[in-house]
Amino acid sequence: MKNIIRVCAIAIVLLSGRQVFSQDYQTTIEYIQDTKKLWGISSCTVNGDGSITLVDRRDSGIGHMLWFYAENGNAPEKVILRKGESCELTDGDHAFITYKFIRLDNKDIIIEVTDKFDARSFGDGIKKEKKKVVISPYSE
Repeated sequence: MKNIIRVCAIAIVLLSGRQVFSQDYQTTIEYIQDTKKLWGISSCTVNGDGSITLVDRRDSGIGHMLWFYAENGNAPEKVILRKGESCELTDGDHAFITYKFIRLDNKDIIIEVTDKFDARSFGDGIKKEKKKVVISPYSE
């Protein structure tokens, strides 16, 4: 029964196509570097105190099936990060993206992205990529 559920879940994700994944990019980090937007985040704004606000992409677009991880189980719609702080987007099982706010550089935002995918249940290993990226504030 577990295998049937996994196959159905994978089929749903794959059939969602461009709404969850992007066929134009090989990795999450490649998407971020090219678009200057964070995977699964509908807006990134700079606040007056130098912090940034990230808003979860909940309903559509690239990465909308991920949510902010919260220990209490209530996934927030947005998070505010101060320099050195981080947050995690997850699907609860396999995908884990950590965004660490490094600093502001003029109008640019420097973020360290850690993209981890645990494919052990699919017969593969854990894939992990980490890189600092530069994005611009945006809102969709």
